[in-house]
Amino acid sequence: MAGTHIRFDLSIVGPDVLGQIQARLENPAELLAQLGEYGQSSTEARFKSQSGPDGTAWQALTPRYLKRKKKNKDKVLTLGGYLRRIHWQPVGNDAVRWGSNSVYAAIHQHGGTIEQPARQSTVHFGAGSTERLFVKKKKAQRSMAVTIPAHEVVMPARPFLGISAKDEREIHAITRDWLLGR
Repeated sequence: MAGTHIRFDLSIVGPDVLGQIQARLENPAELLAQLGEYGQSSTEARFKSQSGPDGTAWQALTPRYLKRKKKNKDKVLTLGGYLRRIHWQPVGNDAVRWGSNSVYAAIHQHGGTIEQPARQSTVHFGAGSTERLFVKKKKAQRSMAVTIPAHEVVMPARPFLGISAKDEREIHAITRDWLLGR
């Protein structure tokens, strides 16, 4: 079964410690909050390290995308910072989850192919030295209607959610310390 398991050697603790653990387990809200905050900060740290939970670096951005990316050119999965805004929440009285509520989070996490249908658009051209460059409509010297054909965009998987081996050790430590009232 997948998941995190905690095993205690009960031969080294006395009945007073077992009673304390039992009392704390009756209301785990504080533990769930600590675990949620840890999961959130660990996930946010992946955006700084630019790597997944297993330590593998995220695939670099394509040169074509880098040319048109206006902000955070040196960062993968960060344009305006929306994807890195990780949230956590308790689920019932015995679980916690964290993740992104961005609609495009899943395609970045798992990768996949985005099918773009054909569409009509208008392109705007500048004048003078920028004659061949596209410009905004208000700066255009001429415009032209074009058909953009159907095409696919392949997104590589760049996992940012998950539990690393280090995270698992820290989750165990947080849980142990909380159970023992440290």
